[in-house]
Amino acid sequence: MRSITINDKVKVIEGDDQIYRYIAINNCSLDMDTLEKMTKTGDEWCQERLCANFVDIRNMLFIDSKTRAYAAAQYRAHVAGQAIVIDSKISSYFANLFLKFSQPKVPTRLFTNEEEAILWLKEQMKKRLKS
Repeated sequence: MRSITINDKVKVIEGDDQIYRYIAINNCSLDMDTLEKMTKTGDEWCQERLCANFVDIRNMLFIDSKTRAYAAAQYRAHVAGQAIVIDSKISSYFANLFLKFSQPKVPTRLFTNEEEAILWLKEQMKKRLKS
């Protein structure tokens, strides 16, 4: 298992279960540079093996529209799904707007419970293996 902190904003952890955890830290605002580095790190570690992304934005204050659009437009065939973990009604509001208007290219769901998010990601990976 590897981990790295990117731009003092996001900790990336490679799980033994092929679930990559992207955890916002320091009440950050996500910018394009950080997101591009997150994607590059995950892809380099994954090497296009089937994986899933656990994205914890509970300690994130803001994501600009350009960065949200870039995140939604990404399609990497080896990513079975992404679970976005939130903790407030305000986060839920903005995350639902992201899902509705940006329409991410991989299956994406919102969660307030980490265990449920991980179970859903494992289900997405199993579905992908069967297809």
